Amino acid sequence: MEYYTPLGVATWRYIFAVVVLAGIAIFKFKDKLFQLRLSMIDLWYIFLNAFLGVFLTIYFFNLGMKTASAINGSLIIATSPAITALFSLMLLGRKLTAVQLLAIVISFFGVAIILVKGNLMKLAHLHFDIGDIYILMMAIVFSLSQIIVSKFLQHVDSVLMTTISSVIGLVLFATFASPEILSVNVPGVTRFWMSILFMGVLGTGVAYTAFYYCVVNLGATITSLYLNLIPFFVILLAIPFGEKIELSQLIGGLIVVSGLLLYNKSKSVTQ
Repeated sequence: MEYYTPLGVATWRYIFAVVVLAGIAIFKFKDKLFQLRLSMIDLWYIFLNAFLGVFLTIYFFNLGMKTASAINGSLIIATSPAITALFSLMLLGRKLTAVQLLAIVISFFGVAIILVKGNLMKLAHLHFDIGDIYILMMAIVFSLSQIIVSKFLQHVDSVLMTTISSVIGLVLFATFASPEILSVNVPGVTRFWMSILFMGVLGTGVAYTAFYYCVVNLGATITSLYLNLIPFFVILLAIPFGEKIELSQLIGGLIVVSGLLLYNKSKSVTQ
């Protein structure tokens, strides 16, 4: 984001993502790829998923991260499970038990401990600005896209759905970013292109395929709850780069995992 515009970054990211996803789809389906058929209603919901879960999600995220602090942004994203659970109740009629609600709260509490390094008093001094509003909007539209997948696209293969959604997202990004792409020079910095390549191949191509597979097979609420592990993995992955890790952050990560285990345990009991 230091080198290019939000829409420009998203466009280049999805160019690489579509190439990777197309390769995965060809490898998986081989000669059967062009024999696959989707109904018009399936394509409509895939379009909605692409518009909400790809285009608006990435656009709001890129806009938000230009001004939002890392702590604020991560805490707002951590509300995704609660937002998804609310949408599941309103649109799918799926109620949560008291234990499942407790698990979501425990998981969010663990995220908060990680981000403030155990000093919860920092939460009282958080300042919110327009970037935080964009991150909140991102969390809302992303949660809505999960509900669409969970309710209407469970019968569609996750690789196929992710590939089509990404192609639609790329077209939307390229369309709206064309004035910026034509007027702003594309950075020639190696760091920029390595970041774009990483986000496109792994952060989108591989990660989105796995994510939507889980939405279909596990449900939207539990899948979004696993997103709270992201700050914990950030902490763990920072260790090889010489970053100092606080004991409180590791404890926070264990609390997040405890919330996930409690939710899964309560889910298996209710089933």
